[in-house]
Amino acid sequence: MRDASGHSAPAQLSNRSSGSQYPGNYTAPQLPQRPFVGPPEIQASDAGDVSTLQAPDNYGNTIPNFSRVGYREGLVRIPMVPVQMVVEPSPDPYSDDTARIQSAIDFVATLPLEPIGEDGARVRGAVLLKAGTYRVAGALIIHASGVILRGEGQDDYGTTIIATGNIQRDFILVNGMLTPDMGSVENQRTKARTRDMMPLNGYKGSKKPNTYTPPGVFVPCGSSRLPVLDTQGYAIGDRIVVERPGSDEWISELGMDKLPPRPGNKPSTQWTAKSFTFRYERKIVDIDQANRTFILDVPMVMSLDPKYPPARIYELIHKMPTISDVGVENLRLVSETDPNNPEDESHGWYAVVMDNTVHGWVADVTTMRFVSGIFAATWSRYVTIQDCSVLDPVSMPSEGGRRYMFNLSGQMGLVKRCFTTKARHDFITLGRVCGPNVFVDSTGVDSNNDSGPHERFAMGVLYDNITCNTINVRQRSWMGSGQGWAGAFHVVYNCTSKGKNCFQDPPGTTNWVIGFRGGLDSKPMFEAPPTKMIQHQSPVQPRSLYWAQLIARANGDFQWVQRVAGVEAKMQYAPRV
Repeated sequence: MRDASGHSAPAQLSNRSSGSQYPGNYTAPQLPQRPFVGPPEIQASDAGDVSTLQAPDNYGNTIPNFSRVGYREGLVRIPMVPVQMVVEPSPDPYSDDTARIQSAIDFVATLPLEPIGEDGARVRGAVLLKAGTYRVAGALIIHASGVILRGEGQDDYGTTIIATGNIQRDFILVNGMLTPDMGSVENQRTKARTRDMMPLNGYKGSKKPNTYTPPGVFVPCGSSRLPVLDTQGYAIGDRIVVERPGSDEWISELGMDKLPPRPGNKPSTQWTAKSFTFRYERKIVDIDQANRTFILDVPMVMSLDPKYPPARIYELIHKMPTISDVGVENLRLVSETDPNNPEDESHGWYAVVMDNTVHGWVADVTTMRFVSGIFAATWSRYVTIQDCSVLDPVSMPSEGGRRYMFNLSGQMGLVKRCFTTKARHDFITLGRVCGPNVFVDSTGVDSNNDSGPHERFAMGVLYDNITCNTINVRQRSWMGSGQGWAGAFHVVYNCTSKGKNCFQDPPGTTNWVIGFRGGLDSKPMFEAPPTKMIQHQSPVQPRSLYWAQLIARANGDFQWVQRVAGVEAKMQYAPRV
């Protein structure tokens, strides 16, 4: 805490009552090992083919298979990486531990990468922060592959890192584009936010030839088959980008070139074609040479309509340095705030940000009093955020850009078994999110706004067994300077909400709302075609679409998936909502 003189004093960890604070690692009762048995129309053997849940729409779009999201595509546990450096708490309660912790991270970053497990992961080692309290006036940066920052628990007897001082900054940055010096107090005072450094197109050119989708061929959402003009130069295992160019015709069809003015007759920002080119990262797992078709590992989560310019396909090579097999785990993170200002914003912003990262994780982390929570940003891929809590944000409660608690805005991201309080947006994506992304088995309490896609067209997001105040997938029109259509090809599955919810379909697309328990807004702010509700107010089987699809990938072996991926291995919060 900062005292009246402006000097830092030792921070109290929490002013919450013990009844409302997550007490640390919680061990759930032993669950019986039982085989997965789906309902008659969706047996385990074909649960991955969710066309049995809902027939294709008028365009042929189907619910995508979401099972390949998260660290190492979901079918592995997060590894226990060997410790290479140990850091002890300083005996001086006023010391700044930024340099000590960053030096330990930098040392481990120099070690050789060693294989771990059987899924291609290679790690250097973990920096272990022993139980106690650490004070960090700058930011901590993980900038090399295979480095893990680990504590000894989230509870009062574990490891706590306090973001001290009055610098507005993101706190723990996992990003291959950054250098260690960027975390210093001096650099953080310049507000060199990593989120402002990301180009829209982060891909290099390649010697492989470009190819394109053929004229007259419609590729629906949910399809793993990608017809192309020419397969020459490509092989099984190649990673590619499927680039859907923005077009004036598409934006006009959505009505996003005619957004009405905001209140007070302030102009809205009209959408432009050059800002809405979408780039989907995929891997070729097979090639149907006879039909000149790539078979993709992850299905398309946006249709490719031949009435718009054709999609371009090219080799995936990132411009920016990208790191892998990195993690933040088993920690409590606390932002130091002004106790006399409940809307203080001169302190930590996001607690953890992952960007330019593939196959990373944030696990068993509690954050407290930051402005926002945990963010898998635009250039994150295959990131898992699990068993985390984001509690008691301190900021202006209703202003934009604040209290975004769990934010998936990259591709193939996964949030599971997480909990948050007092959000604006508990579970959120930002604009132009290419997906797929999944939020599953998570709860938000006491938010003052909604969960769902927030702005400017996110694609392919699954909200699965989410409990929160409100979920919206809708037309936002002039809101937020012209956010317009927020999301398409979303699935809201067995979710529960106490608020008035709004689900609408952008032209030419479909959203699916299945087994939803909650009220509907009878007078939405902006008129648009409503999404068809499937079994409204009554949950469906299987309980979880994500887990059913993952189990289907494991040939229906529930016990195996429970053992290696932890379907119900933990609870992150008391069942009090």
